Order: sequence, then C-alpha cells, then structure tokens
Amino acid sequence: MPREIITLQVGQCGNQIGMEFWKQLCLEHGISKDGILEDFATQGGDRKDVFFYQADDQHYIPRALLIDLEPRVINSIQNSEYRNLYNHENVFVADHGGGAGNNWASGYHQV
Repeated sequence: MPREIITLQVGQCGNQIGMEFWKQLCLEHGISKDGILEDFATQGGDRKDVFFYQADDQHYIPRALLIDLEPRVINSIQNSEYRNLYNHENVFVADHGGGAGNNWASGYHQV
C-alpha cells in the first residue's frame, strides 16, 4: 500500500525550514532544482513517491502546502533557484499581506 507524506509549511519559520528540508530531499533522491530526475537517480527503488508526486515522466513536485500571512518568505522561495520545484497552486498567502508582526493573537484573528 503506497504511503504519501504531505508537508505543511506554515509561517516564516515553517517555510524557511521547509525550504531547507526540500533542498535536502532533492539531494538525497537525485532531483534537480527544477524537479527533474538526474540521470544517476533513475535506477533503484528509493520511493521518491512518498514525498514527491510525478507530474510527468521526469518532473517531480513536492507534496507540500506553503502558507503564510505575509509574502516575504514565500516570495523569496518563488524567486530562488528552486522556484520551478513547487506547484504554485499549493502556495497560499493572505490577501492583505500584512503578517501578524510576531503576535500570535493577531495572526489568529486574521485567519
């Protein structure tokens, strides 16, 4: 029975840690910064499908949701060398884009 893991990257910290997590997984599984499987990684059964879904024959996309109240960290991910790795339909930023100012109660009431 296949098992998949979906990561939820929430807020500044969650998205920064999540970005490093996906960089490491790409290195371990032989997936390029664009989500293309490297030639050396085509052999073997390392279960890339647990963390990535295969969009076509060669393109692997993280099973991840990126969520934040303000766009700074999400924009830095979308402008990084890994910008083509993520599915942009799985990125959610609050409409007002103001963030919570490190105040949990403010963020709680904005959602």
